[in-house]
Amino acid sequence: MPRHSITVTAYHPDGTICPSDHRHTTGGTPLTEGCTGRERFVATCSCNVWTSSPSSTKSYAAELGRRHRSDQFPAKSAPPSKGPAVVRELLRFDAEV
Repeated sequence: MPRHSITVTAYHPDGTICPSDHRHTTGGTPLTEGCTGRERFVATCSCNVWTSSPSSTKSYAAELGRRHRSDQFPAKSAPPSKGPAVVRELLRFDAEV
């Protein structure tokens, strides 16, 4: 199976990519001269089939990517427990003394 890797890309308001070397404050104000700021983030999968809708935060775009990856490779679930039957077996009292 191919490994799905997610890339999150930031875009300027004019639609150009905001390179990772453009620095910003925690509030999003650009510190790099000439940078107009980041308007949106888009997550893309290496499978070339999925791309997220634009989001206003990088963490949300990354979360969409994690959800896509988990949909492609669901975790194996544990077998269902036998419920009360297991408890009855463990707590079985014998009437014989």
